[in-house]
Amino acid sequence: MTDPAFTDVPAADETAEVDPHWLELRAANTLLPLFYMPPTMGGRRSLPMRIVATVVISVFMLATTLGICLTYGGPS
Repeated sequence: MTDPAFTDVPAADETAEVDPHWLELRAANTLLPLFYMPPTMGGRRSLPMRIVATVVISVFMLATTLGICLTYGGPS
Protein backbone atom coordinates (compact mmCIF):
# COMPACT_ATOMS: atom_id res chain seq x y z
CA MET A 1 0.00 0.00 0.00
CA THR A 2 1.34 3.39 -0.90
CA ASP A 3 -1.34 5.56 0.66
CA PRO A 4 0.31 7.67 3.42
CA ALA A 5 -2.77 7.38 5.63
CA PHE A 6 -2.31 3.61 5.84
CA THR A 7 1.46 3.67 6.23
CA ASP A 8 1.19 5.82 9.39
CA VAL A 9 -1.02 3.29 11.19
CA PRO A 10 0.98 1.04 13.53
CA ALA A 11 0.64 -2.73 13.28
CA ALA A 12 -1.71 -4.53 15.65
CA ASP A 13 -0.27 -6.22 18.71
CA GLU A 14 0.07 -9.97 18.15
CA THR A 15 -1.15 -10.75 21.69
CA ALA A 16 -4.24 -8.53 21.49
CA GLU A 17 -7.61 -10.19 22.05
CA VAL A 18 -10.49 -9.41 19.73
CA ASP A 19 -13.63 -8.12 21.46
CA PRO A 20 -16.30 -10.86 21.11
CA HIS A 21 -18.99 -8.23 20.57
CA TRP A 22 -17.05 -6.89 17.58
CA LEU A 23 -17.09 -10.35 16.06
CA GLU A 24 -20.85 -10.61 16.64
CA LEU A 25 -21.47 -7.28 14.90
CA ARG A 26 -19.22 -8.24 11.98
CA ALA A 27 -21.38 -11.29 11.15
CA ALA A 28 -23.63 -10.68 8.17
CA ASN A 29 -26.79 -12.18 9.68
CA THR A 30 -26.91 -10.27 12.99
CA LEU A 31 -29.33 -7.49 13.79
CA LEU A 32 -28.46 -4.13 15.26
CA PRO A 33 -28.16 -4.02 19.06
CA LEU A 34 -31.43 -3.33 20.88
CA PHE A 35 -30.07 -0.14 22.46
CA TYR A 36 -29.52 1.28 18.96
CA MET A 37 -33.02 0.75 17.62
CA PRO A 38 -35.46 -0.94 20.02
CA PRO A 39 -38.29 -3.02 18.60
CA THR A 40 -41.64 -1.39 17.97
CA MET A 41 -44.37 -1.67 20.57
CA GLY A 42 -47.57 -3.32 19.48
CA GLY A 43 -51.04 -2.55 20.71
CA ARG A 44 -53.39 0.39 20.86
CA ARG A 45 -52.54 3.78 22.32
CA SER A 46 -54.82 6.14 24.20
CA LEU A 47 -56.43 9.08 22.41
CA PRO A 48 -54.34 11.74 24.23
CA MET A 49 -51.11 9.94 23.30
CA ARG A 50 -52.15 9.73 19.65
CA ILE A 51 -53.04 13.44 19.64
CA VAL A 52 -49.67 14.41 21.13
CA ALA A 53 -47.82 12.23 18.61
CA THR A 54 -49.79 13.74 15.74
CA VAL A 55 -49.07 17.29 16.93
CA VAL A 56 -45.33 16.64 17.34
CA ILE A 57 -45.05 15.04 13.91
CA SER A 58 -47.08 17.87 12.38
CA VAL A 59 -44.80 20.51 13.93
CA PHE A 60 -41.73 18.87 12.43
CA MET A 61 -43.40 18.47 9.03
CA LEU A 62 -44.54 22.11 9.04
CA ALA A 63 -41.06 23.31 10.00
CA THR A 64 -39.54 21.23 7.20
CA THR A 65 -42.05 22.61 4.72
CA LEU A 66 -41.25 26.19 5.78
CA GLY A 67 -37.50 25.54 5.61
CA ILE A 68 -36.91 26.08 9.32
CA CYS A 69 -33.96 24.18 10.75
CA LEU A 70 -34.90 22.67 14.12
CA THR A 71 -31.71 20.67 14.51
CA TYR A 72 -29.10 23.36 14.98
CA GLY A 73 -31.13 26.26 16.33
CA GLY A 74 -31.21 29.81 15.08
CA PRO A 75 -28.45 31.62 13.20
CA SER A 76 -25.64 32.89 15.36
